[in-house]
Amino acid sequence: MNLLKQVKLNKAATVKNVKSFFTNDFEHYLNLSGKHRTDLASPTFDASGVTNHSGVNHQEQNMSINIDAGNCVQAVNDTIANCTNTRDMPYATIIYYYYIKRLDDYKIYERLGYQKAQYYRLKSSALLEFAERLDYWRQQDQADLPDLRVYEKNKPVMQ
Repeated sequence: MNLLKQVKLNKAATVKNVKSFFTNDFEHYLNLSGKHRTDLASPTFDASGVTNHSGVNHQEQNMSINIDAGNCVQAVNDTIANCTNTRDMPYATIIYYYYIKRLDDYKIYERLGYQKAQYYRLKSSALLEFAERLDYWRQQDQADLPDLRVYEKNKPVMQ
């Protein structure tokens, strides 16, 4: 049996982890990297993470922290950009508008032309996709981010 089919994602717990990440952790990574939410949409985004008035951080430990935080911000940016973004599945747009631009849910579902219930289903799907895609981008961008996915515990099969 395919290994990927043996592992079942706990959707509710995964969505909760992604929400918690954006609510509690992402701002911290932005601050440490010297970036702002508006930088995520900017073509001048600098993945080095080294920012201050002179453009160089002379303290090795602080530089390492800033670079690591910059890698985390880059991984989040790459993950959002890599999420599905079609008319039927505007996952990247939902995540970007809600967590980066900080628009209220009702403004997003009105802007996208969805009913409230349909929007919330799409938002949950978007957060699940984000969690799965983040695993790839955190490795690509060498970001020290946790795996936001939660898996169901395997129950022994009775024979």
